[in-house]
Amino acid sequence: MSEIDNFFTILQDNDKRTNVPTIISSPVWSGGTATLTAFYTGSTQSGSSGDYYYDIFDKAGTDSTREVQFAVAYGHYDGSGSLSTSAGNNPSMAVYRQFRNIGIKNASSTDKFAFPAGNTNSPTAHKDIYVLSINRARYREKLDPGNWELWLGSGANRVKLIDDSGATADSSVKASERVFNVVSGSIATGTAVIKSGQDATTLANDATGTYGLVYPELGLIVLNATALDASPLSLATAETANVNENNAYKLVSKISDGGKFQARREEQIKSSHYFCRVQSDKYNWSQNPTYFTGTNAELTNTTFIQDPKSYITTVGLYNEQNELLAVAKLSQPLLKSRDREAVIKVRLDF
Repeated sequence: MSEIDNFFTILQDNDKRTNVPTIISSPVWSGGTATLTAFYTGSTQSGSSGDYYYDIFDKAGTDSTREVQFAVAYGHYDGSGSLSTSAGNNPSMAVYRQFRNIGIKNASSTDKFAFPAGNTNSPTAHKDIYVLSINRARYREKLDPGNWELWLGSGANRVKLIDDSGATADSSVKASERVFNVVSGSIATGTAVIKSGQDATTLANDATGTYGLVYPELGLIVLNATALDASPLSLATAETANVNENNAYKLVSKISDGGKFQARREEQIKSSHYFCRVQSDKYNWSQNPTYFTGTNAELTNTTFIQDPKSYITTVGLYNEQNELLAVAKLSQPLLKSRDREAVIKVRLDF
């Protein structure tokens, strides 16, 4: 068989590494954007379901490419701050119960969200919360803890929020059930806050508890309304019974004033690696039409008769039925001759 007929190389078992897990981190927001600086609501959505939550978009309503990035909701254990829609039921109560059932592991015995306060390990239960629910298409598998930062308010009243994942040594934090405290700080400077309020001097808000909880696998940030109402943010949550106080929009306004929501997602992908070995006596000829000339298919460059050369630009992976399954492009053409061998690594991510 001549070299020009030798089109394929069979991969051996030691040339393959399949299903190799890899953790990657990438920006959360649409278009690969790492930080949102402008926040928009939609009149259609807020008019139909604004009593429960507000969808936050990355672009104005006039832009047809805009997408929902996250939602903001207010929940109250007793239903205060919202208008009753039927006997014993209203939006703020429904929101609180929904996220309580999602976020509290044993909701039957602990029916309120609790946030560490002071130097005690016994969190204080709170009746009202704010929730930021990141769109599933944005965070995909999970938020990357320690790699998000949210600014609320402006000027002297601004609060910068992150989580305390970088400070905790709690062995009870499990990969599928992780929850961290939301504290004051920034990604750039880090934070010295310790999980569960073990150090009163470093808590985000000593009197009212931490600013909230973040659930990376759920894409949820549950914020402590009492802490947000305190100085310096002074959100002014209203808890009047059977009155629509529109509390969720108050937080939307503070998010807009802050002008920064930076976040990254974390996901595990499976990769397969194929080591394509190009030996010295193979693939020295090209199938490019310019390689030959005339009716007899003579070599255009006569020096290639004794010393053939080619440039590898593409690697194709085939199955046993010679069906092309994948194509890999090299960043630049690779010179191949009888004096040169190569190993081309092809990586497929799933």
